Amino acid sequence: MKVLCFSFTDSFSKSFKKRLMPVILLTAFTSISFSNCGLFYKGVPKAGEFCYVLVKPPECLYVDFESKKLIWNDVEYKLEEKLRMDYFFKSNGELFELTVSTVNRVELKNLTTANFNKFYMRKKDKFAEIPVSGSTKHE
Repeated sequence: MKVLCFSFTDSFSKSFKKRLMPVILLTAFTSISFSNCGLFYKGVPKAGEFCYVLVKPPECLYVDFESKKLIWNDVEYKLEEKLRMDYFFKSNGELFELTVSTVNRVELKNLTTANFNKFYMRKKDKFAEIPVSGSTKHE
């Protein structure tokens, strides 16, 4: 009886390995495939202009994620990176958070004042301009 139990366990583990191998290969292939199309994108978005279109005229800001600079209301701010896609800066004694939702959308929140939350959409490249550095600098 002991021999029968051993052979059952041995054949079960071989059968399990045969079934598990295609799952492992499929998972590896899927991960490699999706990593090339942005699912596991680890870089920062390219610099650009983002606009809040719910006001007329649209309110725009310019963000350079690599150099961690923000130009908003003609003022240049130095961004402090807290998480990979969360940045903080101070303006007039108030703390703001800039969160990258997608490569085409950022969210601006005032953490000092309640009810200040705006979503800015990336301006299309053919309409975007790189602004000259802001006239004043706040930190």
